[in-house]
Amino acid sequence: MRLPSLYQFFRHQVNHGFQRHGISEPATVDYVSDILTRFAQVRHMHALRDINGRPLEYIVDMIEAWRRSEGDENGAPSPARRRLILRHLGEYTLFMSGLFRERLKTRGELDYYLAHGSSAYWRCADYEHDPRQRQIYWRLHYDFGRISSTLDNMRREQFPLPPSGGNLLSAFWRV
Repeated sequence: MRLPSLYQFFRHQVNHGFQRHGISEPATVDYVSDILTRFAQVRHMHALRDINGRPLEYIVDMIEAWRRSEGDENGAPSPARRRLILRHLGEYTLFMSGLFRERLKTRGELDYYLAHGSSAYWRCADYEHDPRQRQIYWRLHYDFGRISSTLDNMRREQFPLPPSGGNLLSAFWRV
């Protein structure tokens, strides 16, 4: 018996969960499945680095890196770097607000994550040259809250954690 890849597993689960909530656009399902696959490895969650090589772990640090990447009187703007930072900011906030929503609510940060995630995808769409990718970013911008809520619902219904807490990834594999 051949086991599915992690991407195939997430693609199946996301497709099922999103269809139950009226989100059926294949490109959005593929994109979110890719985020879950990559972020299953924590090093991808903190892929952005500052000039000293330290990971950017906070939204405010990612925004500051984005602002610095716009260039100044000494350097030319870097559109590729801006896109990379904004895309990561959108992915990070979607992942956190979808899968760790209770933690963000408890800390009073959920609205902050939702606002910055939606805004990041809006800006990604503005920077994107590929019309298909631009459409995905627009969809993520407009439906950010709904997609995030769907991920939260999937986490609670499809991947429930035992009362003792447990590991989120082990919950994924129980299904």
